Amino acid sequence: MIESVQNPAVKRVVKLRRARVRRNEGLFIVEGHREIGVAMSADATLNEVFFCRQLFRDEKQEDLLAALWKQGVTLIEMAQGPFEKISMREGPDGLLALVPTWETSLESLALGENALVLVIAGIEKPGNLGAVLRSAEAFGVNALLCVDPQLDLFNPNVVRASQGLLFRVPTALCEQRAALDFLHRRNLRAFASSAHCEKPLWDVDFKGGVAIVLGNEANGLDPVWIENADERLTIPMQGKANSLNLSVAAGCLLAEAHRQRR
Repeated sequence: MIESVQNPAVKRVVKLRRARVRRNEGLFIVEGHREIGVAMSADATLNEVFFCRQLFRDEKQEDLLAALWKQGVTLIEMAQGPFEKISMREGPDGLLALVPTWETSLESLALGENALVLVIAGIEKPGNLGAVLRSAEAFGVNALLCVDPQLDLFNPNVVRASQGLLFRVPTALCEQRAALDFLHRRNLRAFASSAHCEKPLWDVDFKGGVAIVLGNEANGLDPVWIENADERLTIPMQGKANSLNLSVAAGCLLAEAHRQRR
């Protein structure tokens, strides 16, 4: 039982909130019953799980602890004070795991034929990336490319916003030129989406090997992607809004791709 907020284990977990420490340690934080459950279902390795029974919300959390114990995961009990110190949430549910990071290069991706790939260029907000991952998993994306990202894939806020689904969507971080070469080598047609394009998304054939390309909310899509696209499409809108949240735009495009491809 860890009872002091000054315990070295508490300080170690808190330090993992920083990207540099995560890179050096090769570990990141996965907090929450749901998120840890998704990690387990994806056969992720869990190094340690910290728990506080005072914060548990239902009996399923005890079932999860029992399953972790059977798998040989190190379980560390905490008093409420230390656990709230390591938690990044208001109203934590008493479960937090340390999980090894993994390879995020393009070479780590294994794609079959007729793959559906989502490309996000210059993404800046962890919450947006997490929401995009949820849509990507929901609509059957085979891989996500984060091109020139301004964030860390293993940020705890990405884990939370994705509801743990980053474990289920193969994701690579890369530069623009490498991404373009990757799509070309894999014979994936690039569909660039921008508010400045005119072709409605439902007039595009999403079957076969396709990469849907979106830019960030601040600057939109780099002209290089527009120039190199096989299709240039837009999401028609009726109201006065001139743009959509990135995750909403991704959801619209992926839903149409899923409708055509299922």
